[in-house]
Amino acid sequence: MAKEIKPFINIGPGEVIKEDLETLNWTQEDLAKIVGMSVKAVNEIINNKTSITFETARLLGKAFGQSLQFWMNLDTAYRLRDKEESSRGKATQMLAQIYRYMPVKEMTKKGWLKNYSKPDGLIEQVKDFWQINDLDFSFMSKPAACFKKSGAFDLYEKYYALTWLQMAKRSAGLFKIGAYSKSRLKKLVDKFTQYTKEAEGITILLKELEHAGVVFYILSYLQKTYLDGGAFVHDGRPIVVYTARHDRVDNFWFTLAHEIAHVLLHLSDGKGEYLDRMDQKRSGRKEEQADAFASKMIKAREIIDYCAPFKQYISVTRVRQCAQAIQVGEALVVGVLKYCGVVPYRNLNRFKIKVSPLIPNRYFVERRLENE
Repeated sequence: MAKEIKPFINIGPGEVIKEDLETLNWTQEDLAKIVGMSVKAVNEIINNKTSITFETARLLGKAFGQSLQFWMNLDTAYRLRDKEESSRGKATQMLAQIYRYMPVKEMTKKGWLKNYSKPDGLIEQVKDFWQINDLDFSFMSKPAACFKKSGAFDLYEKYYALTWLQMAKRSAGLFKIGAYSKSRLKKLVDKFTQYTKEAEGITILLKELEHAGVVFYILSYLQKTYLDGGAFVHDGRPIVVYTARHDRVDNFWFTLAHEIAHVLLHLSDGKGEYLDRMDQKRSGRKEEQADAFASKMIKAREIIDYCAPFKQYISVTRVRQCAQAIQVGEALVVGVLKYCGVVPYRNLNRFKIKVSPLIPNRYFVERRLENE
């Protein structure tokens, strides 16, 4: 979009009249007599305090030799620029820009932003949110760690995904743990499937993540982002964030395994940002590496191979037998089978268990914000 060029000085009809009076050596009183107006009315026009009417434009044209249209256009342009430059106009322009790039209503509802009664209240919050001095969103046009847009999700909004990532980074300071240990995280990976079959497995796993120095928390997704999770480094610590967009145990295990893979494979140098949607096939070498690593963590190949002979009919009993034989959680078995298209998503719903009630409150960012 082309930028509009604005004049350094907003020139109104008053300035032009002053120049003409000086050129002709007339006073304001002279002009008042010539056009048949009061001196006060002429003074207000010269000081741009009153708009020029059609009749006044006609009289000025007769007095100074310009056209009626000249004076009408000059006055109209001046009034428009004056309104744009007013504080209210500037605030409106800023608010429009904020609403274009950020889902303000949704963020306020989540507690990411506070309710505001005046525009300045929101503008200052947004500056603080992005840690910027001027309200300039040009940085959001740069390449980001967002997944590619899918034809199945035409409403995907890149700017909202970047907003979610910024909130995720801001939330990292809420969680204090020890130093990161790659060796401890690798040990956790070796025991990953054990946690999937234990009643308190999620809670135990999250504690083990803390002991390994990996920060984990839940930050709800924003509409039009389709995010399930993300991984990045903040202040030297690896961060794993889950959105609970699909509030299911199997989605939790899938997402966590994928983000842990990013931590071990791609964040070792302290750089990188990854945003992921687990119901979309991810492209790119690093995403394929993370998928392959995560598949081994959850024993996806073993699950598929075990159930292959029963592909036409996989019952509740078969699921439990598979989980027992491979030593994984039943919900994980069903999740793998559905994700790989072995069984329809509508089947085996008794294993569709919500994960959010199984995660302690202290890991939820929004619940922490409510208590502040």
